[in-house]
Parts: sequence; structure tokens; C-alpha cells
Amino acid sequence: MKRAAFLFATLSILVLTFLPVGRSAGHSFGFTGHVRIAPLPPAVTPPCDESIDSIDSCSNTGCGELGDALLNQSKNRFDAPASATNLTLDQIRALHEPLHWDTGQSRTTIQGPGKEGSPVAVSGFLLRVKPEGGESCNCGLTHRVDTDVHFALVSDPEDGEETSVTAEVTPRVRKHSHHDWLFKNLNDFEGDYVRVRGFLMLDTKHIAQAHKLPGERTNHNLTRATNWEIHPVTQLWRCTKSRKACDNGKGWEEL
Repeated sequence: MKRAAFLFATLSILVLTFLPVGRSAGHSFGFTGHVRIAPLPPAVTPPCDESIDSIDSCSNTGCGELGDALLNQSKNRFDAPASATNLTLDQIRALHEPLHWDTGQSRTTIQGPGKEGSPVAVSGFLLRVKPEGGESCNCGLTHRVDTDVHFALVSDPEDGEETSVTAEVTPRVRKHSHHDWLFKNLNDFEGDYVRVRGFLMLDTKHIAQAHKLPGERTNHNLTRATNWEIHPVTQLWRCTKSRKACDNGKGWEEL
């Protein structure tokens, strides 16, 4: 009996030693050993609530699985700059961008004068006008009134999209100041020489991550020359004369 009691006590100690010791925030323990699952960064968006049915009920940090709330905040501003620095498409193409960017990473290193958030104006040929779909920044909504309109700007009408710089018309700017900036209207200006004013923004969603979140896919680049964008567009003009005349300040029609 004493031998049996000793064996039982020994087995009990071993079982208690290797059983899960419970859960705490950001930790998970199992029979295969102590495995730590890192908590999601606070700047990663939560799942979208079913009650979100328009851009009015979508927060400026957005929502959706593994979305970047800080990037969404940069995308979702709708204030209009009082003045802007004139840049060429070549100058935007030449802006430095990091090789890697993790979802939810602080954006302080890419913000400031001449960087993200700087008001700029640029002219170019409107090679493509594309309707966007549901994204984390617009809470996954898909109605065109709630989604972006994508501009591909090029230096010459014969240039390919791989040389383009992106500018984005957003639903929040549309809602607050330019109600008719819908795809069905803006598509009419494809091929025109245009001028856009807005804010520089680095679309880090298309820069590969150095460290991926659990279950996150690798970010992939788009067909364009740079991930720097004019986003959002807050003013838009169409050239009604020659390119030379408009570059000299004559012939712009504001939309």
C-alpha cells in the first residue's frame, strides 16, 4: 500500500507539472510546451461590426481583419490644405520608401515636412480611373459612394502604368466637400491633363512586412512607380487648353 501511495503521489506531481497553467492576456499554454502567442498591436483594426452600413458609421481608423489603423487614419483625413508645394511626378517617384513595413507600425519616421502629411500639388496625364472596392480604411464597404476612386497619373499619354503615380479620391472628401466626385463622373476625364492637390501618403499596405502577424499574408506591390501617393485628393483641375498653357497657369478648370 505504501508503494502504491508513493507511485500515485509521484504521478500526481508529474501531471500537475505538465498541465496547462492557465491563460493570461497575450499568452496561451498547451500540452506541447509553453508557447507564447504575441498579442496584436493596438494599431491593428478590430473585426467590422455588422451595423456599419455606410461611411458615416465607419470610424477613421477603419476595421477588418489585420488592417492597419494608423495607415487608415492617414488615408481618411478630409481637411483641405490652404496651400501646397508644387511637385513633379519625377520628384514623387524619387521619394525614399522603406524596404519593409509591419502592419500597425508607428508612422512617425515617414511623417513631417516633405514626407507623409505634406500638402502637395502635381500635374499629369490621367492614364487610368479605377473604382476601388472594400478596404479596411472604409470598413469593407463596397457601394461606390463609400469607396475610393483610383487615379494613375503619368508624365506622357504613351507611358505605361508601371511609371504611374497614384492619387486617390476618398469617400470622406466626397462626403464633406465634393459630392459629385463619383467614379461615373471622374471616369470622363481619363486621358486628360489634370492637376491634383492633396496630401502625400505612403501606402505601406503594399510594402512587404519584416514581421508578419499570425495568419497575415505578405503585402505585394501594385503596378506603379512608387508607393507614395497623393491621398486624399482634395482639389482637382482639368486642363482646357494645351499642356504648355496650363503649365504656365492658363486654362485650368476646377472640378
